[in-house]
Amino acid sequence: MSLKKIELSKQVELAKLTAIKIGGRAKLLFKAHTIDDLLSVLSDFNSDVYILGGGSNLLISDGLIEKVILQLGQEFSSISREKDYLQVGSAVKLSVLINYCLKNGIAGFEYLAGIPASLGGLLYMNASAFNKSISDNLIDLSVVDENGRIKTLKKSEITFTYRSSSLKNQIILKARFKLRHEAGIYKKINLYLKRRISTQDFKFPSLGCIFKNPPELKAGKLIDSCGLKGKIKGQAQVSGKHANFIINLGKANYADVDYLMSLIKDKVYKKYNLLLKEEIIRWT
Repeated sequence: MSLKKIELSKQVELAKLTAIKIGGRAKLLFKAHTIDDLLSVLSDFNSDVYILGGGSNLLISDGLIEKVILQLGQEFSSISREKDYLQVGSAVKLSVLINYCLKNGIAGFEYLAGIPASLGGLLYMNASAFNKSISDNLIDLSVVDENGRIKTLKKSEITFTYRSSSLKNQIILKARFKLRHEAGIYKKINLYLKRRISTQDFKFPSLGCIFKNPPELKAGKLIDSCGLKGKIKGQAQVSGKHANFIINLGKANYADVDYLMSLIKDKVYKKYNLLLKEEIIRWT
């Protein structure tokens, strides 16, 4: 049991808490150290809150965010294993989980190596890479539902699709995955990391892939074919290495990124009669 009290911070600079380093200020940011803390905040604000995880695919507007923001503390970052499953808290950073699996010879997450996210966000978005998804080995989830009730959802009770899930109004607390022991985990992690680094842009802050891949197509190739690689607006740029990345050259803002995203949608639609769907989450 945590002895810490719920933390409240005001006028928090959100750019520091996102992967792309863009965002205004949070009027109120609560950090919950217990489930009681979490339920208390949800009750006080009628569950009308933003949940902040790793901020890896989050684009925040530059002004004051009036909506209350809730973050889970380190108490939601535990990892444990039983005979046939691995239990992971939703606040666990992917890098921590990867290292844990590497030390213990546990397979199932190595293809996600290099993504700066926490487990809750990965499950919420059903993160995928190299034709694998994080939901593949999921057993069940512990969540707080839209009515403030704690419940366990079996995988069969959740709809997982390409980089999406039916968990929109749920707050993930922890998850259980099938436990698989394999040899050669280190080699696999290095292989996936090398493939990711060779094709994606990590020199500057970014949101990762901005748009979902349409069926049988690659969003990056569509964007590239429209001549948009390297396109700059303010301090934001369509990556010259991967056209589905928009990078922050230093002091980019929300409007810069929004302009480039709108331009991409417009050009791709005019050329292919295809509307790209955003993969990122926006807070305004």
